[in-house]
Amino acid sequence: MNKSIFSINSLSKYSDLFQIVGVIGLIASLIFVGMELRQSHKIALSAQQQQRVTHFIDIINTQTMLVEPHFITDQKYLESMDRGGIILHNSMHQFWHIFEADFLRYRLGLLDEGVWESRLKAVQMNYSNPLFCSTSKYIWESRKSLLNSEFVNLVESTSLNNCGENIKIE
Repeated sequence: MNKSIFSINSLSKYSDLFQIVGVIGLIASLIFVGMELRQSHKIALSAQQQQRVTHFIDIINTQTMLVEPHFITDQKYLESMDRGGIILHNSMHQFWHIFEADFLRYRLGLLDEGVWESRLKAVQMNYSNPLFCSTSKYIWESRKSLLNSEFVNLVESTSLNNCGENIKIE
């Protein structure tokens, strides 16, 4: 008689164990594939947002080269702008596009916490600088209805009411 551990009789005793190990392996691989699909979906959303931002920035850059302000409905505000004001105005629009895209990437877990914190500081600095804050607030008011509501709530909870004041950034 062959007493080998790999005989048919001894392997049949372990068949339940082999099935459990196989099922556990299958479940683990499905979880891994699900996580990969979720990450790919997040990356695709981020890439779509980045393409939109790039497109809008190209439009704004074209208007800046033509010395035309982007998205102004207030004629009095428009008439008060010189070339430098138009460039600042258009740059602020670009910043809001970039900040919103970064917010989306942060919310999706694709942007490092430290980078996101630096972006929040940049938002705060836009309002703490007396040279930029009135333009930033004007643009913010004209755009906020077009932005992500969570992003709007975050920005409005930071420093919108501190125009011209020095903000202590921790």
